Amino acid sequence: MTDESTNEESGDAASLLIFRIIKERLGASVAREEEVDYRGVRDSRRTFFIGRTSLLMTLLLTVPVFYLIWTLVGAMGTITDRMEHMKVQVTVMRQDFDEVARLMASIDTSVSAMSGNIAVIPPMERRLSSMRGDFDVMTVAMGGITPNVTTIDGILGVMDRDMAEMSNAFGFVNRDVFHMRRNVNQMSSPLRMIPFFGR
Repeated sequence: MTDESTNEESGDAASLLIFRIIKERLGASVAREEEVDYRGVRDSRRTFFIGRTSLLMTLLLTVPVFYLIWTLVGAMGTITDRMEHMKVQVTVMRQDFDEVARLMASIDTSVSAMSGNIAVIPPMERRLSSMRGDFDVMTVAMGGITPNVTTIDGILGVMDRDMAEMSNAFGFVNRDVFHMRRNVNQMSSPLRMIPFFGR
């Protein structure tokens, strides 16, 4: 009888141990499931928050980007107007150069005619004195032309530098427009997730 009671107590103890192990395993499984659910909810909330923040930032940055594009378009119009004005000025300067060339050709013709006339005039002293006065007048005239030619040379140098700067500015503008277009495409890509904007 003692052996039977001992066996029953051993069986009860084994059953209790098995139930305790099962209970602990079930508790651990439930805890793991709750942890997984908690992490899933937390990740979902975080993802939703990130999505809303990204959408809000996109909406906030859309207005400045369009303002910058509008400003760039206006600046391009101003640059075009200034280039047209410079073209007109260059045309006027070309006409002035043509006039200077015509006057120089006329002076050359006059000098050649003077040489021919002096060769056939008998009183050489009187004519040489007259020629000396004419040469003095021509020297004064050439002295007046020299500063103008120097000024024109300086203006052409400034124009060359300005055209080089404008060429560099257009290169930077083209590069910035390309970067802005790429940035606009990148910023507008999240809007494609929305059915209305994704069309």
